[in-house]
Amino acid sequence: MGAREQLRVRVDDKLVLDAGTCEEVSGPHGPERLIRPPATTLFHQVLPYLKAKPDPPKRPSGSMIGREGVAAAALTVRWGSYLAVLLDHDKPVWSEVHSARTSRISDEEMARINIEASAALAAWIDLYREDPGGRLYEQLVNRAVAYLPMPNKTSKIKVGEFGAIAQPEMAARVVEVADAARRERVRADVMRHPSRVLANALLNTAWRNGPVENIHAGGYRGYPLDQRRATPAEERELMAFVSERLALGMTVCLQFAMERPQRPWPEQVLPYGLAEMLLITPSRWTLTESSREVRLPA
Repeated sequence: MGAREQLRVRVDDKLVLDAGTCEEVSGPHGPERLIRPPATTLFHQVLPYLKAKPDPPKRPSGSMIGREGVAAAALTVRWGSYLAVLLDHDKPVWSEVHSARTSRISDEEMARINIEASAALAAWIDLYREDPGGRLYEQLVNRAVAYLPMPNKTSKIKVGEFGAIAQPEMAARVVEVADAARRERVRADVMRHPSRVLANALLNTAWRNGPVENIHAGGYRGYPLDQRRATPAEERELMAFVSERLALGMTVCLQFAMERPQRPWPEQVLPYGLAEMLLITPSRWTLTESSREVRLPA
């Protein structure tokens, strides 16, 4: 029905992200805006950019684990997902940011963010696991902190249940009390997609169960694509929350790498697929998708 519009997001003068396309189409309840994802995920646009950048002339401030939290948040959530479209600094702030009753992220937009960020986080975890604490990983962390705009350049680490179930004794208890049929279903998923199961759990803890719900909840007032959906203060709060918890997640990956005797990777991850009661394991999140279409009312 309408012309197809390219969705572009400027990271800096050297990098403009392709976030997909938007066009008006006919839906079951009237005109809709159909947002299709790009051919190359946002994460896989940002990662080569960082690999090609030089090391920053000065090491960024803060501890390594603090920088790891910020780097993971920047790469997987802030710039590596559809959230980049909603927080685009080149757009004016939507007036509805001042209304606590207005939803500013639709359910389908939230699903796309969850999927893209989790797929990105799984890839980031795999990159780390190829050489835990290695030179390439450290370089990418420092480059992400130096070159990707973020409201915070270091983070604290948020200790919680996510870290506790990395311990073999606690992990064994979580697995033992799980329903037997569910345990075997999850075990099969973990054997096929261990990093994605862990990424889903980590993102659920670090992103979905956080202050973003204050932006997501509320009544429908439209979902503009030409206006920024959150204030700078809200972005700072979101990214601080995410960074602290992703810092813990990367610490867990280090613990797994250093564990002696070391359990197989799927066995280390298994409790993260069974921890619903701890509000860690999300419900019915995909293990295979890297993005998804979004439909919004026109």
